[in-house]
Amino acid sequence: MRRTGYLAWHRRLALVFAPLLLLQALTGAVLLFHQPLARWVNPAASRGPALPISAIVSGAQAHGGKVDRLFIPANAGDAAFAQLSLPGTIRYAAIDPASGVILREGGVLAFPLEAALQWHYRLMSGTGGLALVALGGVVLALMSGTGLAFWWPTKGRWAKSLTINPKMPARVRLRHWHRNGGVLASVMVLFSAITGILLSAPDIPAGWTAVTPPLPYRTTPAQIDAAIAVAQQQFPNAALRDIRFPRMDRIDINFYAHERNARAVHVVSVRLSQPEIVKSIPATQNDALWMKVLPLHAGDSFGMAGTVLLLIEALVLAGLAVTGPRMWWQNRKSRK
Repeated sequence: MRRTGYLAWHRRLALVFAPLLLLQALTGAVLLFHQPLARWVNPAASRGPALPISAIVSGAQAHGGKVDRLFIPANAGDAAFAQLSLPGTIRYAAIDPASGVILREGGVLAFPLEAALQWHYRLMSGTGGLALVALGGVVLALMSGTGLAFWWPTKGRWAKSLTINPKMPARVRLRHWHRNGGVLASVMVLFSAITGILLSAPDIPAGWTAVTPPLPYRTTPAQIDAAIAVAQQQFPNAALRDIRFPRMDRIDINFYAHERNARAVHVVSVRLSQPEIVKSIPATQNDALWMKVLPLHAGDSFGMAGTVLLLIEALVLAGLAVTGPRMWWQNRKSRK
């Protein structure tokens, strides 16, 4: 393919997918700082001893609905976070773990960080949104490749190919800034695109597979606490991360496994009516792809340096998503 062909495809993809890439860049930048931002935007909880999990679940359900998932706060003074299902909708609630009182509740927009996560992962639209996000990752990889192929200089012209002449017209300087930003961030952009595809694509088939919902199973507080106690015996030194209630005679419990990586979990499923262990998977034996890829995609594997690099990449990508369509519009006007 000729260089002009690479440029043509680069422009076409950019014009169609620029809004999605801008959204992904901005929400990704927010999620890089999820923990510090959560302490700022989420309601603060009291610092007293935490209630049993069953009491926190009951508190979350005080205004109706059924808890589907409960996240346990990692730090004193943080609220527990619950996702609840109601007829025809999903609600969220922040609960004080020391009193069981609901501190805030509402739809996803009442919780900005959850909204950022839902936009980033599935565009708040189920499996179709998840597929579009995966497609956006493929497009981002193609744009990175076509952009580099168009720019690639001949031997001895590498430095000159990245220079910006301040005397050139503004629209030319804009094109040069766009080029330089894309070239310098291309490796990181390609890295994020590939890891993003690996995170989103495997979940698409499951979302499109018809599943008969199980009959609701009524749990009692005693069953919940007994099941968690049994699960804790599997990993006595691990802290609870979250609990899922899949509407059957079972709960699924995730424990932090920081000894593997920042996102890894030990998984335990417990039958409520017994209680007895149905499944127990240590993080070291868990081959789930997301557990390996997410720390890379989120920058956790590289410490603060990874966070800074990903933030720079996100800002550059947001700039490219804006300047690309702007250059197209400028060229279109100049041809009239």
